Amino acid sequence: MNIFIIGLGLIGGSLAKSLRSSGFADEIIGFDRAAENLSFCLENKLIDGAAEVLEGAKAADIIILATPVDGILELMPALLDQLDEQVVVDMGSTKKEIVELASKHPKGQNFVAAHPMAGIENSGPAASFEQLFTDKVAIICNPEKNARMPLNLVKLLFKALNMKLIYMDAEEHDKDLAYLSHLSHILSFSLALTAYNVEDKERNIYNLAGGGFASTVRLAGSSAAMWNPIFLQNKDNMLEALDLYISNLSLFKEHIQNEDKEGLNQLMEKSNTIYKIINQSL
Repeated sequence: MNIFIIGLGLIGGSLAKSLRSSGFADEIIGFDRAAENLSFCLENKLIDGAAEVLEGAKAADIIILATPVDGILELMPALLDQLDEQVVVDMGSTKKEIVELASKHPKGQNFVAAHPMAGIENSGPAASFEQLFTDKVAIICNPEKNARMPLNLVKLLFKALNMKLIYMDAEEHDKDLAYLSHLSHILSFSLALTAYNVEDKERNIYNLAGGGFASTVRLAGSSAAMWNPIFLQNKDNMLEALDLYISNLSLFKEHIQNEDKEGLNQLMEKSNTIYKIINQSL
């Protein structure tokens, strides 16, 4: 199987490692606009060669779009225009706009909208590792829009990555991910900014930061180039999620201001119950 990976960051680099070790890929060609990413992948043999986008796509069986989501929207029309029997699959964290764009194209049935629920806060191919996808969930959106062959081939790809498959509607996906993934990144970015503002006045704060702060702020190390377009493509759901979160923050602020122990207990005990439910499903 000849694979062409467009976007050689954490996801693209980890895909190259995993698909090679599983035996799914016979040859892996790559493209990245960042010369340092491309050089790293060639020098460390993550890929067998490099090609420009349309050139690499022509020779591939599967074309994997592992760019930020704005790049997926930019690249998809030209890729679909030149498809013969190739399959295109994306790895983006938003789906509605991407699925809508593909569905308008005559060859849109050869595009599979997918989202592997795997990642870490570090970015770039140097952070990639073979087991990134192992035992994680992969989401395929609107499979009814796909021809049988592309869908089956992408299922085999995720099987080679040792991922668990689920299926969702694109709109449902974006709404759920706004609360379960995208919001948590904004909260982490915000906490880092808040701590930075305090650090301007109190230089010892980072020496005092414990495990709770470190685990909560971990996602603040995530790539702005990746997350900026995710927030904007999922704008309506993000605004709804932020409004609800700000409402809950206001409740905490109100109870603290009023020294309302019972109100604080109720909020935290409700949160404890929700945490237990979430923790059991992980």
